[in-house]
Amino acid sequence: MGKRKVPQAALELAGQAARDVRRLEAEAARALHGDGDTAAHRAKLTQKCLVLEALPEEAGPALAASGADGAAAFAAGLEDFARRAGLALSLESIFFMGALLYPEDYKAGEPNDLERFLDRFEAA
Repeated sequence: MGKRKVPQAALELAGQAARDVRRLEAEAARALHGDGDTAAHRAKLTQKCLVLEALPEEAGPALAASGADGAAAFAAGLEDFARRAGLALSLESIFFMGALLYPEDYKAGEPNDLERFLDRFEAA
């Protein structure tokens, strides 16, 4: 099965969010393990969740006008990432925020759930 098509603008926006998430996670790890700064660690993981939570709204305009075959599935996937991020924020759970996007059997260097999701799509 081939990749589903979505508007390039939506795919680029989500790809940038995936890169931002990786950067924020690395900064959170440095804050905690390098500096012992639990407040900065929490702040970076909170930012990660806010990035994910904003995805549907930010990609919405590009997806709404699209007739691409994967637009609805892409929007639904972004909504799911946003919902889980919102739940982590509402629970104020550092563990949930950190584990968000990573299955139990995750190995360092593998793509996370968002990256694997994005790999199923290509620009229309």
